[in-house]
Amino acid sequence: MFERRDPFNWKIPVMIIAGVVALTGGIYIGVKTNSADAQKVNAKEEIKKEQKVKEVFGLSKDCEIWVHTKNEDGSESDKTPMMVGTVDKSLVEMNEKEIREYLKNKYPEREVEKISKYEIVLSEIQTHKDASRSNKYALEADDDLIGLYKYDDDGNRELVEDTQIHINSLPKSVQEEIQKGVVVDSQEEAYSRLENFGS
Repeated sequence: MFERRDPFNWKIPVMIIAGVVALTGGIYIGVKTNSADAQKVNAKEEIKKEQKVKEVFGLSKDCEIWVHTKNEDGSESDKTPMMVGTVDKSLVEMNEKEIREYLKNKYPEREVEKISKYEIVLSEIQTHKDASRSNKYALEADDDLIGLYKYDDDGNRELVEDTQIHINSLPKSVQEEIQKGVVVDSQEEAYSRLENFGS
């Protein structure tokens, strides 16, 4: 009537549960370790980037600073480049970014054109601003032609017309007058002077 049953073998389920726990723990530890390694690699990469940024540019202590002048339209100016001095001793230990920032603060009206070990070239725009000529017109030399310019309220110059009258075709006295600039009150007066030059 009563049969004897074999006792339940707990070894297999315990082994399966232990295996699942071990596998889960291993995956957890592996992911955590991999994440920590990735953070270390990222930290090392950031340190390398900072070191690259902090690398000294290597300016010579005798590095010269030159100013190159350009016209408002971006063309080359007649002025020869001018040396403004040598670099400050503190610039010798800076990287390129820091040097550019220093020069931008020291020379706000100039732009850094080129930096090398022995020379820094700054460029500045040559503006034709003359407050004494505000709200007037002027006939001035524009390369080898006569240009008609208008000056606004602030004395800023703006090209109205680039005439086809060559300065070289005019008498010497008129050429000298044009080189200095002929200032008139109205555009009509400027055109009548141009007609006189052309004839």
